[in-house]
Amino acid sequence: MSLESGEGLRKLRVAVLMGGSSNERAVSLSTGKQIAQSLAPAKYQITTVDTRDMLALTASPPAKISPLVAENGTKTEGKVTIDSESSSNSVPVVPESHEGRPDVVFIALHGRGGEDGTIQGALELMGIPYTGSGVLASALAMNKRMAKQMFRSYGIPVIDDIVVQRGKPLSPEQLLEQAAQVFGDSALFVKPSSEGSTFGCSLVLERADLPNAVTFALQYDETILVERYIKGMEITVGVLEDPNEEEGLLALPVIEIIPKNAYYDYESKYAEGGSEHVIPARISAEQTALAQEYAKRCHTALGCRGMSRTDLIATENALYVLEVNTIPGMTPTSLLPQAAEVAGISFPELLDRLIVSALRG
Repeated sequence: MSLESGEGLRKLRVAVLMGGSSNERAVSLSTGKQIAQSLAPAKYQITTVDTRDMLALTASPPAKISPLVAENGTKTEGKVTIDSESSSNSVPVVPESHEGRPDVVFIALHGRGGEDGTIQGALELMGIPYTGSGVLASALAMNKRMAKQMFRSYGIPVIDDIVVQRGKPLSPEQLLEQAAQVFGDSALFVKPSSEGSTFGCSLVLERADLPNAVTFALQYDETILVERYIKGMEITVGVLEDPNEEEGLLALPVIEIIPKNAYYDYESKYAEGGSEHVIPARISAEQTALAQEYAKRCHTALGCRGMSRTDLIATENALYVLEVNTIPGMTPTSLLPQAAEVAGISFPELLDRLIVSALRG
């Protein structure tokens, strides 16, 4: 991918934004480093930026980007024209030796401040294109309570729940009574509404443990969800923008996740050997098609852009959407890149696609 300025052709400047201060900082650093190492140096001038150093992105002069890409979307090569005229009112806030602000930001942040629309809003204000979903879609997806309301309105099946909020405490007796009314004697799953990587989550097999699980989850978020625990196969479906596909969306092969622990917790996700991934998932053709359809509908309902990954539970007779990730893990061994590889999309090509999508706007 080349750019044209008054000085001729140059590489596209890509800033990989990673780290941050959320509970998922370590995961973000791993994702960001892998992305930076996998972007083609022949195409891109690559820098890595921690959100602690966000002021580095506001260097003057700003660039105006007008991407020209193949109409069929199959080519990642394109030409971007740069208008190097700067505003006389702009104030540089980085050292003069800085090579300039990025043409596009590749967001490799996870959790609060990265997936929730916060950093997306900052980049919008700076006029810098970025990969992934915009402000509203990011905020909705990160908030599981609001996302579930959106899914219900689109006829997408989700697990029934009750909402508990910090500052509006229920006594243990009230909590247990409400859970009995809604869920009967079913096992429960407790999770923060706006947290990732299963931080603050608990599988409650003994109903007497529910109050402690709620107290634990409220340490991570002011709003939590108490859900009926559905035992089944954990699956996930990635979605990519693709102009060649109907509705402009490509649903990737369904992945079956086999965690070593009782559920897909932090250790199962990130520890070596913590889980096994089976592609394609061992479900029927009908369930496969339905899971892919639900993933595309979730992507559309939230207004996602570029990519998303929808996590579901599959039972013998039903599918339930758990959540949507707008910035899924992005290393070659992460779920979405694994599915893309099976679909014939290499990791570097996947990164190229997301950058082109960001420049399209």
